[in-house]
Amino acid sequence: IMPLIKQDGKAVGTLTVAAEKPGLFSKTRRDFLELIAAQIAIKIDLGQAHEKINKLATTDGLTELANHRTFQHGFDVMLERAMRQSTPVSLILCDIDFFKKINDTYGHFIGDKVLVAVTKKAAESLRETDILCRYGGEEFVLILPEINEEDAAQVAEKIRRRVAKMTLKAGNKSFKITSSFGVCTFAPGVMEADEMVTLADHALYAAKEQGRNGVGYASSRPATSKPATSS
Repeated sequence: IMPLIKQDGKAVGTLTVAAEKPGLFSKTRRDFLELIAAQIAIKIDLGQAHEKINKLATTDGLTELANHRTFQHGFDVMLERAMRQSTPVSLILCDIDFFKKINDTYGHFIGDKVLVAVTKKAAESLRETDILCRYGGEEFVLILPEINEEDAAQVAEKIRRRVAKMTLKAGNKSFKITSSFGVCTFAPGVMEADEMVTLADHALYAAKEQGRNGVGYASSRPATSKPATSS
């Protein structure tokens, strides 16, 4: 048994070699195996480094969600699949209401905590096949494959309720937050990725125009809005 030692001196595993007869491992063979073990450790170290670099390139450092670039790629893939199979795929944009005021009032450290808390609430409402990404700033985007507008709106509403029920703390002060949503569902042969994002953004704006803490739709359905005190 030989430890696999990286250049920083940390072990990443062991190399185990067995023989049917005793005395088969001469010093020359042991030296050769140690050389093999060193090469394996180097390969593992390089592999872990590449994995870390890839994660940094595709993941938002604060929320650990997929970042904007990863969203764009994943959405393109899902949209192409929806086109081939003539199945729906829904897009939800989520924005934390009055987020700048939260940062101005409680500081950016608390603002970061709010972002992470909303991330967790959103993730609790999703299936394994759904994708949740940080779109930028206080905005998140959800991709829901094989989900129509009505069902996507229910997902958005579920997240909206869960966010509104949260009580957050900044020192000895407690405060509540709300969120707004824009829902857009792909229609085969009608929409492209950029158009869906634009329509979802317009739907989000409609929800904010109706008083925030609500869900807007890219279709002709009117936006629904709840009072800020709603749970």
